[in-house]
Amino acid sequence: MTYSPLEPTSRTGAAAFLLVYCTLFLDNVLLTALVPILPEWSGAMAAPAVIRNGSTLALEAGEAGGEAAAAGAVLGARSAAQLACAPLAATMTTRVGPAATLRLAVLLLLAAAAWLSWCGSSVCAAGGAACLWCGAAGRVLQGSGGALGGVAGMALVSRAVSPARQQQALGASLGAVALGVLVGYPLGGATAALWSSAAPFHLVAGALLANLGLQYVYLKKPEYDKPAVDEPRSSAWGDCARGVWKDCGAGAGAVFLSTAVMAALEPCLPLWLERRFGAQRWELGVVFLPDSVAYLAATSVSAALCGGRGLRAQRVALMGLCSVALGGVLVAHACSLGVLAIAQASVGAGVGALDAALVPALLARSVSLPHAAALLQGAASAAYAVGPVAAGAVWWAAGFGATLRALAVANLLYAALLYHHFHDRPLPNQPGAIGSEDGKEGSGSELLPLSSPSP
Repeated sequence: MTYSPLEPTSRTGAAAFLLVYCTLFLDNVLLTALVPILPEWSGAMAAPAVIRNGSTLALEAGEAGGEAAAAGAVLGARSAAQLACAPLAATMTTRVGPAATLRLAVLLLLAAAAWLSWCGSSVCAAGGAACLWCGAAGRVLQGSGGALGGVAGMALVSRAVSPARQQQALGASLGAVALGVLVGYPLGGATAALWSSAAPFHLVAGALLANLGLQYVYLKKPEYDKPAVDEPRSSAWGDCARGVWKDCGAGAGAVFLSTAVMAALEPCLPLWLERRFGAQRWELGVVFLPDSVAYLAATSVSAALCGGRGLRAQRVALMGLCSVALGGVLVAHACSLGVLAIAQASVGAGVGALDAALVPALLARSVSLPHAAALLQGAASAAYAVGPVAAGAVWWAAGFGATLRALAVANLLYAALLYHHFHDRPLPNQPGAIGSEDGKEGSGSELLPLSSPSP
């Protein structure tokens, strides 16, 4: 049984998109709101950790270094949980539908916000190890909810928006990630300074609760909860997995390598800035703002530019990889903070352009959108889990410049491989193409009825 996707003028379709956007936004606000608070919780104010998207750097050696490293492990728990839960998110979205999965995701994020607020108001009053363990549990909850929300959100947008708008809507939803990162830093710092360290989590929890209530009001369409077949054969799941890898494997590699540059900068860049330019603490705190702003701008522009246009999406994705490589080289050779900001913007814009151009197009042609979304989300989570560790090891062995140059060369080489992949398997050049490239439903479409019926 199939159904027709909602027309772009549908109020429920617009509401579904906005609810998904808000869920992704609040997830990333919760991610970064903890950054300015965690040093106070762990009692490591004398040796703060610069943390972003789950990685950390102890800026000073000494007795507080262990606490700063432990704080990084706390935030790293989110990436690990998100990576581990990606397959579960795909399976649940396929079996029970995206709306129900999204509601569970918001419940988990709400539980994480409530748990972290309790940590801030009770457990962490004295700081120390108990607070770090409390924070780690909250980050695991958030990573699990983020994995479910990312996969279910993409599937829900594809159902709620007409084929002519799907790729634009999927690309635009990625802007919620950067916007949440930008809002989370000042929100966490300002509310903690004005009220308490639990205040930002109270605000996020209230917004998530409102989001959950609105989902019960606006996401009552039967197609939003339509599952796949109840008990698919193991051979069918095997065919689906092979089809998803064939469609999206090359794109997942591009997402991993480009994101790995941003992830690798996190443990390296602040310490390099301190040693080379004598950067102050406030400068270290805003060092990643240029790439976040550039990511937000690039996702917005690329989503409007590439929606439904396969050839244009291919070109933008390749340019994005080249921009990431160029930015990595410029960072390694930056002679001033201004040049560094430009280099950071090049990296952020490249990653944002690639995400907004490539991810929606890959989801559009995949035989199973939830599994494709899980693969692409897993690639980004793996980059944030592996990138900081690998970059630190290479820096220790060969230096900061060699680390960035190696990643730049890897992105350029992969751009060449991706070009050949696009030559053999071009992205669909029609608005909202779901399934195979000829517009017909692929062999895996019966596993998840996301395709619009053939005319």
